[in-house]
Amino acid sequence: MKCMSKIVRAFCCFMAVVLSLHFLGHDAFAAEKSSNWRPIYDLILRYINFGIIVFLIIKYGKTPIMNFLRGQKEKLAKEIKRLEDEKEDVASQVKEIIKTIDESEERFEELKERIVRQGEKKKAEIIQTAQAQSKSMIVDSKRRIESYFLQAKNEFRAELIDTAVDLALERFPKEMTPEDNEKFTREFLTSSAAE
Repeated sequence: MKCMSKIVRAFCCFMAVVLSLHFLGHDAFAAEKSSNWRPIYDLILRYINFGIIVFLIIKYGKTPIMNFLRGQKEKLAKEIKRLEDEKEDVASQVKEIIKTIDESEERFEELKERIVRQGEKKKAEIIQTAQAQSKSMIVDSKRRIESYFLQAKNEFRAELIDTAVDLALERFPKEMTPEDNEKFTREFLTSSAAE
């Protein structure tokens, strides 16, 4: 500690001499007419000033600067760690999203296949229903046609009978003779007696 205080005192004395030469001796040196010593003098004082600044920074600023730099280092380390954690989280989220997309594509394919199967099944059911309905309609149409045909046949028969009766009633009296009338009467009486 004593050694350090001696060094500091010596340095302070040296600085005081240099500063006094710089501030006070300037006018005295300017009176001389030598111009080649001035650049060397300025260079030496620059080095001395630089040394003073370095000494002061090292002596009084080293601890705060080092603390500041350590603090910045820790902050940066924390920020880098946080960013790396976020990066890992985002990477895991991306992996989960890709997995979900793959699963959803598989589910979509399964759903598509199921819908196609259901569509095919429904199509087969519709075709069967249509075929059954067409068979039923054909059977029903055949029944109706037979019914209409039977009705038309009966109507035609009835009209034919009516026409035949009308024709017979019209022609029968002209062609019927009294002998035929007697003959029919006898036959009628014989057939009714037999019954």
